[in-house]
Amino acid sequence: MGTQAQMPSGLIAQPPWQALTKTLDRLHPVVMICAASEILWINRAGAACLGHADPAGLCGRSFFEFLHKDYAELADFGLAVFAEEEGAISIKLVHADQHDIDAQMWVSPLEDGLYMVECHDMSEHLRAARALRQREQRLEGIINTVADGIITLDERGVIQTFNPAAEHIFGFSKEEVLGKTLRALMPDSLVDDGRPAKDWVQLLSQMAHLTGKKKGGEEFPMEMSVRELQQGEYLSFTGIVRDISARRAEEERIFYMAHHDALTGLPNRHLLDDRIEEAFKRSRRHHYKMALLFVDLDKFKPINDRFGHAVGDDVLKEVARRMGQVVRATDTVSRVGGDEFMVLLEELTTVAEAEDVAGKIKAAVSAPMALFGHEMAVGASIGIGVYPDHAKDMCELMNFADQAMYRTKNQTRV
Repeated sequence: MGTQAQMPSGLIAQPPWQALTKTLDRLHPVVMICAASEILWINRAGAACLGHADPAGLCGRSFFEFLHKDYAELADFGLAVFAEEEGAISIKLVHADQHDIDAQMWVSPLEDGLYMVECHDMSEHLRAARALRQREQRLEGIINTVADGIITLDERGVIQTFNPAAEHIFGFSKEEVLGKTLRALMPDSLVDDGRPAKDWVQLLSQMAHLTGKKKGGEEFPMEMSVRELQQGEYLSFTGIVRDISARRAEEERIFYMAHHDALTGLPNRHLLDDRIEEAFKRSRRHHYKMALLFVDLDKFKPINDRFGHAVGDDVLKEVARRMGQVVRATDTVSRVGGDEFMVLLEELTTVAEAEDVAGKIKAAVSAPMALFGHEMAVGASIGIGVYPDHAKDMCELMNFADQAMYRTKNQTRV
């Protein structure tokens, strides 16, 4: 570093950069002064960010000791490679406990071959996207045995590599997509629509779920995270793709199970209550009638007791099928108990319309059925409640229909 000048008092003059350290020590980002790659000084916030309590303990160590292994090959070039970049560089630092720190780095050349390195911790900003995708973003060099599709792109957005998992996900071979853009793999217009690759990559990174397109044109739900990597003067992108079709199907299956009767497949009481609530809102808004029909099967218990639950279950499924055939597609048939059903009718103009549907249900349910070599028949006691003729709210309407059904059943027994 050369011979240090003597001050008039006889004291050794300090290097010019040391006059800045008092100010730099107040900054929150990581700030280092380095000679080649050796750390001469680091601020307190920087040492803490890297997991070290004593800044002085880091002096004399190489800056590249704290750089993620994905960037290890850059150590041979020194900080001069980074100093050539005018803008921020996305890198990963390594904390003392070995967890990664996503950072934006600036390297500024100083006098006498020194460099000032400034790193801003971006981990919090990126953690939300990483958690949403449930996997760590990876850069170049990820091995081809991983289950996720790995696609690398150049700064124009042109596909450079396509791993076996990506071939399996999209149905394309590597040779079929190399040299093309993501437009070949995604129907979304935001890709390859004339904007710079860096812009639409940033847009993609903000989206949790996307739609992919297989070789045959079939579309499927996927997660895709895209990371930018600046290597010297070259900009590239790494995309990690996961087909979430199975997960989406499982979510839909669980939702269906939570809202439908397992035996008949009809909406259950929970889903029916939601539909009744929405039906009330529409009826009030458009001033038309709606009706609830309580349907209780007659002569079902003797069949269940005589022939067993398997036959009883088939009777319930056949009753559900028949009821569904005599109502409109916009109406709701729900199984709410063992042999109890409810029917929601909307957009009625008269009570007689509900009575007409009740008659059709009774006739359909009462018709003989042949099951397991036996001919059998059940009946139906039906109670009708019409809004606003019989009740003003959901609870009153249910009670009215329920009581009407019991009156009908008692009359049948007499």
